Amino acid sequence: MPTTNDDQSTIVAEIEAADARRIQATIEADIATLEELIGEDLRYVHSSATDETRPVYLERLRDGYYRYTGLTVLAREFRVLGNVVLVNGDQRIEVLVNGHSKDFVTRYLQVWARRGERWQMVSWQSTPIPA
Repeated sequence: MPTTNDDQSTIVAEIEAADARRIQATIEADIATLEELIGEDLRYVHSSATDETRPVYLERLRDGYYRYTGLTVLAREFRVLGNVVLVNGDQRIEVLVNGHSKDFVTRYLQVWARRGERWQMVSWQSTPIPA
């Protein structure tokens, strides 16, 4: 059964709220919150083409390999496909990677899946936008 515009608006609002929590948890390296918000089957492909599973990504956040200081959403569009939502967007990322400062804008595809009563991010892939 197709979703109505009201259903889609509600789902988009839920994804926006979940992603705001994910962004804050990433900056704070709040692993417990991230474990709730990202799926066990997560694939995270950084703008450097580094491809990580959930355990590797969380370990690197926990150990300080990644220290995010800013994640600013610049634009995004949502496509609601039932229990899956695709998000295309642009984001400014400020991060220390293994002690090296990076500040860039990236274009990304993010995938959220409904798991029971909640949404979880299951995929992220980004490409840097040239300055």
